[in-house]
Amino acid sequence: MRKILAVLLLIVLMGALGGCKAKVEEGRLIVPVRLDEAALRQLVDLAVKAYTAQQGSNPLTVTVDTLTFLPPDGLAVTMRAQAENLPTVSGQAEMRFAVQDGLPQVTITRLEIPGVTVSEDQLQTLNRLLSTQLQEQMRRAGDRVSLREIAVESDALVLQVEVQLTR
Repeated sequence: MRKILAVLLLIVLMGALGGCKAKVEEGRLIVPVRLDEAALRQLVDLAVKAYTAQQGSNPLTVTVDTLTFLPPDGLAVTMRAQAENLPTVSGQAEMRFAVQDGLPQVTITRLEIPGVTVSEDQLQTLNRLLSTQLQEQMRRAGDRVSLREIAVESDALVLQVEVQLTR
């Protein structure tokens, strides 16, 4: 009876994994994780809030208007930005996604906000905050999880997550 239940469980599990395009390779489960526009907006918002909290006086407030997916590895952002007591201006940014040491890396390759000067140090801080937001999600999943690949499709950021099943 246990063998029958185990076989049924295996069939159900394989069906579920097949539906989400997961696959098993050499003791590792490879699962694609799709981050849609709403998830990426949250990522950008969290990073901007963290950045603003570090700025102290005259913080910059940023509101994301649109995200445009730029395959194979980019994202364009249009936004509204406002420094305290100054008018709101429209701005644009582009970022690229990559994998480094099994973790996601985000690099802002272009940031244009009229009337706002962003130093190289500030840009590096933003890059670090964006990367950290994605990396924290990976770390929460445990030490058996790493990022194999990251790609931008027409409607989502897709992370190929690798879970080590055996040690």
